[in-house]
Amino acid sequence: MKRRDLIKAGLAAGSLAALSAQAQSAQANQPGILVRTRNLIFFAYDGMGWEDYAIAQFYSRRVLGRPLALERFLATGVSGLQNTNSLTSFVTESSAAANAWSTGVKTVNGGLAIHIDGRKLSPIFALAKQQGKAVGVVTTATVTHATPAAFLVSNPDRNAEEEIAQQYLEFGAEVYLGGGQRFFDPAVRRDKKDLYAEFAAKGYGVVRTLAELQASNASKLLGVFSSSHVPYEADRRFQGVNVPSLAEMTRAALPRLAAHTKGFVLQVEAARIDHANHLNDPAGSLWEILAADEALEVVMNFVDQNPDTLLVIGSDHVCGAPALYGAGSSYRESSAGVLQLEAQKGTFEFMLGRLGNNPSPEQVTELFRSVKGVALKPEQAQAVVDAITKRVYLPDGVRYGVQPANTLSWVMRQTNASKPDLPNIGWNSGQHTASPTLFGVYGRGVGAVRIGLIDNTYNFTLMTRALGIRFQNPVMSEQEALEVLKSRAEVPILHPEDVLA
Repeated sequence: MKRRDLIKAGLAAGSLAALSAQAQSAQANQPGILVRTRNLIFFAYDGMGWEDYAIAQFYSRRVLGRPLALERFLATGVSGLQNTNSLTSFVTESSAAANAWSTGVKTVNGGLAIHIDGRKLSPIFALAKQQGKAVGVVTTATVTHATPAAFLVSNPDRNAEEEIAQQYLEFGAEVYLGGGQRFFDPAVRRDKKDLYAEFAAKGYGVVRTLAELQASNASKLLGVFSSSHVPYEADRRFQGVNVPSLAEMTRAALPRLAAHTKGFVLQVEAARIDHANHLNDPAGSLWEILAADEALEVVMNFVDQNPDTLLVIGSDHVCGAPALYGAGSSYRESSAGVLQLEAQKGTFEFMLGRLGNNPSPEQVTELFRSVKGVALKPEQAQAVVDAITKRVYLPDGVRYGVQPANTLSWVMRQTNASKPDLPNIGWNSGQHTASPTLFGVYGRGVGAVRIGLIDNTYNFTLMTRALGIRFQNPVMSEQEALEVLKSRAEVPILHPEDVLA
C-alpha cells in the first residue's frame, strides 16, 4: 500500500473512531422514560426497511383507502433510527439483533441471550418475570424462533427449537402464540416428548386452530397453529389458509396478560416480512406489513386506553433491500407499478407448494396467472421449471441466496421502463443488509426521550428504566469474541437453517 493510501486509511479510521465515540456519548446522555410504566409491549418488525414501509403506506392509502397505524405512531410517538450490527459482523441476523434489544449488549450471530464464550445473559422478559409480571410472546414465526426466544431464554444455538420449547415450559410465560407444532408434538419430536400434555399439566390451554383459540377461556395459552411458521397473510386472506392473523393472536393475548395485578410484558413479532423479503416476494412482504399494521392498531388502542402501558417498536434489520423504482417520463408512471400488486393473491411459498418437484411450463404459467396476475412468456415459465428441476437459477446463485423463489421473482420483474405492467419493485439480494432501521416509543411520558440515531442495545436501557429494573449484563469486546472463534477454528457464519432468519 502506498504511503498516501496508508494516511487516508488512518484518517478514515480516526474519523470513524471519533464518530463512534460521539455516538456513544450522545447515547449515554439520553434520558430514559421519566414515568414508570406498569406494562410494556415490544412490537418487532422483522426484516422491514423504510422502502417496505413506503410501499405499504402508498398501497394502504391508495387501494385500501386508509392510512397505516404506523403512520399514526410515527406522527404522535417519538421515533428515530437504530444501528443494527452484531458483535463481529456488520450484518446481523435475528438472534444477535434480538439479543441487543433484550440484554443491552452485542453478541455474535447465532445464539440466544448468550456470549460466544458461554456466559449466559439475562433477557429483559426474564427480569420482568422476577418482578412478578406476566409474560407473553406472539409471533407469525415458529413461537420458538430467534426473536421471541431471545427475550425469554439463553441457548447457544438459535436453531435448537425442540430444546427451546422445553425451556419455554420451564420458563412459564402466560402466553405463547405462533407456529412450530413440530417442536411440541410427540409424533415429530426426536425425543418423542409430548410437550402438549406437559403444558396442559401446568394449566395451559393448548390450542392449534383459530376456532380453538376463539373458544378457549384458559388464562394461560400455548397456541401453535402450523407445523412451521404461520402461513403468510396473503395466503390466509386470499387462498383460504385457515390460521389466526397476527391481530387475532394479539387480541387473544392482551386481556389474559392485562388481568395480572403486577402488570405484564409482551412481545408481538411480525416475523414473516423478513421471510417474504428473503424470497423477494412483493405481495408476500406487502401483506405481512399490512397484517402487522392491523396488530399495531390493536396494540395502540390498548395503550391509549391503558396509559400505564409503554409501546416500543423496532425493526431488527433490513432484508433483501427492496426498492420501489421510478418509472416513466419524470417518474409519472411510478404509482402504476405498485398498483399491480392488487392482482397478486398469494405468495411464492404457496406457489412452490402447489408446483411440487416436477412442474410443467403450463402449470407454472397458469399458477402465475391465477396467483400473481402475471402472464409469463414461454421462456420465463421454462426458467421457473429449470430452477425447480435442474437448480439453474436467475439471476445468479451468489447475489440471490434463496432459491428457487428468487428465480420466481426474477421472471416477473419489470422490463418496461416507460410504463410498468409489473410491480416496479426490485431487490438487491435475498439476504439481510446493514441499513439502520426504525425505532420508536409511544405512550405516557415518552416526550422525555430524545431519539436521533441510537444503537440497538439502547432498547434494553430504555425498557429497564421504564420498568424500574436496575441491571447490567456483562459486555464482551469484538476482539475477545474473535479470539474465542479463532481458538475453536470457527468462522461466525449462519447455519443453513438460518436462510430465513
